[in-house]
Amino acid sequence: MDFAGAFGSFARDAERLLARFGVTLSKHDGILVAYSGGADSTFLLHLLLTLKKKYGFPLAALHVEHGIRGEESRSDAAFCRRTADALGVPIKVVSVDVPATCRATGESVETAARRLRYEALRRGLFDLPGFRYIATAHNRDDAAETLLFRLLRGCGTDGAGSIPVVRGDLIRPILDQPSRRIRETLSSLGIAFVSDSTNADPFCARNYLRREILPRLSHLTPDPGRMLYECSLRFREDEAYLSSVADAVPAVDRTNRAALAALPDPILKRVLVSEFARVSSVMPESVHIDAAVAQIRKERDGEIAFPDGVTFFARGGEAVFKKGKSAAKTDPIVLTEGETPIPFSGDAAVCAVFSDRLETTSSLNVYKLSKKVILSSATIEGNLTVRPPASGDKIVYGGATHEVRTVLSSHRVPREIRPFYPLFCDEAGILWIPGLAVRDGCDGRKTTGGITLLAVFGGLTDRVAEYTGRNNDGTVKERTDAK
Repeated sequence: MDFAGAFGSFARDAERLLARFGVTLSKHDGILVAYSGGADSTFLLHLLLTLKKKYGFPLAALHVEHGIRGEESRSDAAFCRRTADALGVPIKVVSVDVPATCRATGESVETAARRLRYEALRRGLFDLPGFRYIATAHNRDDAAETLLFRLLRGCGTDGAGSIPVVRGDLIRPILDQPSRRIRETLSSLGIAFVSDSTNADPFCARNYLRREILPRLSHLTPDPGRMLYECSLRFREDEAYLSSVADAVPAVDRTNRAALAALPDPILKRVLVSEFARVSSVMPESVHIDAAVAQIRKERDGEIAFPDGVTFFARGGEAVFKKGKSAAKTDPIVLTEGETPIPFSGDAAVCAVFSDRLETTSSLNVYKLSKKVILSSATIEGNLTVRPPASGDKIVYGGATHEVRTVLSSHRVPREIRPFYPLFCDEAGILWIPGLAVRDGCDGRKTTGGITLLAVFGGLTDRVAEYTGRNNDGTVKERTDAK
């Protein structure tokens, strides 16, 4: 049956909505529909078929079977195949194993399913020449639920903007249509669709908002979904303006503590979110950004731990994000003769071991600020290893036992370097802290059977040399590079 006439007004609504956000349909830009078989995506598929007849763009569908609901899930996939075939729409069914992914990554079912679904959609779009957009079937009620959900988590204007109509290659042509109208239209036309049993789960936060909270809000206003949706659009307009102001902050000011401190909070927070995104794909919580803002405005130096192994440093005139592995999660690296990478440093650092005291012709010698030591091989117990500092680390030198954290701090090693500073060890403990200390009894300069260790800190080298000002055995040297 041809439903083009019945979907005509909805198609015109979709055209206006997309045009408002910069998308003009044409025969040259194919659309891939995310088709679940549910009411919303079935409605969207028919609407796009109507627009296809007007514009002539290629249209295809992709269904993702998540491996969650067993036979019900496989039945939905079969339904989607039959429906798409009947409508003459090419369709691809992709199966993913969400439960296995959750076990491997620790993600929630909802998060893993969403990620795998969008990955499949983007692969599908890439495989279709002439296709430009992925269309998803989010509706007005989805936008209202998302706004409520995010407000309850304390979001700002970005989160309160809810679901965007257009984001990159994603378009949502029916975002302004209420769920009730979508279902009434399908019912009146006798168009079949499937229902996902998990949508009735009362323990899902979004289901609770949809089934319990939004209906109750109708006692306060006739159409709460519409009011919340329109509110989200205003938030999105405000966010677009504030973000444009933040984006205009010059690059030189984005890590300058004084320049950042001069910005109003709404702009400063957006700059910090943007700078964090340079080192991590994870979204920071507002509590992290608020803490970084407070630290920037303090007169004293400090650091803030962010998600994904990122640390924010406000030190002197600088405010920067740096990422690196936690020391506690890094196993010691066993050293053999020759060059060995030190990946935990985050700066492409390397070290080298040589079984004699002769000056090596290794390419490592080009690093004029590298640290070198000669150790007595007779005093080394077991394997030589290198690792970052750990809580409680101690080294014996100068006739006393010193905590490593105190050694690093007293020698003014910058805070951002300390978690990644290489410690050379044997089975008896720490042998050498490059540029700072050698374990008592291990100095091999006056013994036979010495070995040479060379540490090159990569991007950290200049900072280490600047702040330590020590010989390899930890004695103070005359500063020739002082400013």
